[in-house]
Amino acid sequence: MAPGHSSMPPRESSIGILAAAVKRLEDNPMPRLFGYGAERETFEHLAHKFGLPLKFIMSNLWLFSPLLGRVLERKPLTNAFVRTTTAVTMFNAGVKVNIIPSLAEAHVNLRIHSAHSLQELLDFIQDTVGDERVKIELIDGFDPLPISSSDEQSFGFQIIKKTVLDMFPTLTVAPGICIGNTDSRHFKDLASDIYRFAPVWFKPGDVQRFHGINERISKKNYEELIVFYFNLIQNCDIQKLPEPHTSVHEL
Repeated sequence: MAPGHSSMPPRESSIGILAAAVKRLEDNPMPRLFGYGAERETFEHLAHKFGLPLKFIMSNLWLFSPLLGRVLERKPLTNAFVRTTTAVTMFNAGVKVNIIPSLAEAHVNLRIHSAHSLQELLDFIQDTVGDERVKIELIDGFDPLPISSSDEQSFGFQIIKKTVLDMFPTLTVAPGICIGNTDSRHFKDLASDIYRFAPVWFKPGDVQRFHGINERISKKNYEELIVFYFNLIQNCDIQKLPEPHTSVHEL
C-alpha cells in the first residue's frame, strides 16, 4: 500500500489488510482428515488398552472416525493429529511509530497431514484469504513423505519395538505420528522407511514447554535416550528380524 504519515491514515492499511487475511486463516482451519493417515493405526493398536466405550469406538474407526476426530480437534496437541495445522509464527511491518508502512508480511507454518498435498494447501490458503492485494508466496515446502511400514515384516519398526520393550517391558508399542519431522525429507532418497522416534517421557504440562518457557527433560530421561540409541544401533547388527516379544503387551 502507499506509505504515509500516521496523522492521515487511510481507511485500510497494509497491516489491517494482512491482519484480516491472517484472521480468516485462523478462523477457517484445514479440513479434518482423521482416519486417513497413520493416526488410524495408532488408535487401532491401542484400543485394547482402554475400557468401554472407548475400546469399542477405537476398534470401529470405520464408523466412529468423524466422532473421534471432533473430540481430538478440541485441544492443540491432538488437533495436530487430525488435520494440517496452520500457525502464524512471524508478523513484520513498519519501521517508525508515526509512519504508515507500505508493506506488511506474515510467515505461516503448516504441518501437513499425510493425506494432504502441498498444492492442495496452497489452493486452500488462496481461496481462504480471498484478497488479491495479499500476495502468497511459498518460501519452502514439500509433500508429506510416504507412511513408513509398521507390520510384522518391517525391519526398522520391529528393531525399534524390540529396543523399546527390552528397556521398558511394560509398555505397548504402536505406530504413530511425529508432528515435528522437517529433517526427514533429507533421508527420502536413502531409505524407503523413515522413523521419527525418541524415548522421551511427557508429563502433564511438558508439551506446553516445547519451544516455550522452561523447555526441559529430566537427567534420567537424558541418560535413557543415550542408552536407547546405543542399544538400537547394536540391535540393528543382525541379518534377520528379531524374535517377537511374547509378553501380554504384544501388539
